[in-house]
Amino acid sequence: GSPGRDVRVFVVGKNIVGAVLRLSKNGGFKANFSLGGTAEPYTLNETEQNMVNTIINHFDFGMVGIDFIFDEKGGFLFNEIEDVVGSRTLSMTSDTDIVKLYLEHIYRCLVL
Repeated sequence: GSPGRDVRVFVVGKNIVGAVLRLSKNGGFKANFSLGGTAEPYTLNETEQNMVNTIINHFDFGMVGIDFIFDEKGGFLFNEIEDVVGSRTLSMTSDTDIVKLYLEHIYRCLVL
């Protein structure tokens, strides 16, 4: 695999709203932004999107982050689902307003 880098996919409801590649500080194992790592936008390929959608379809999420590490060939390996997800990296690397999207999701759930 590739220690020190992972991808966090941001999900609201049943929708992928963005993804970031997180890189560790000084080649360390953990790529968490809160530990000094960096983040950059990440575009999911079709295989990765399908993997995320398979996970999404098994759950009823509000707003979560789904984390993946990389295998030896660069493919995704599921790592964890963060239900209280930090979204600073998405806000810093894109124009996506995940808070607005989440509030709209909550509204739709309450009204419909």
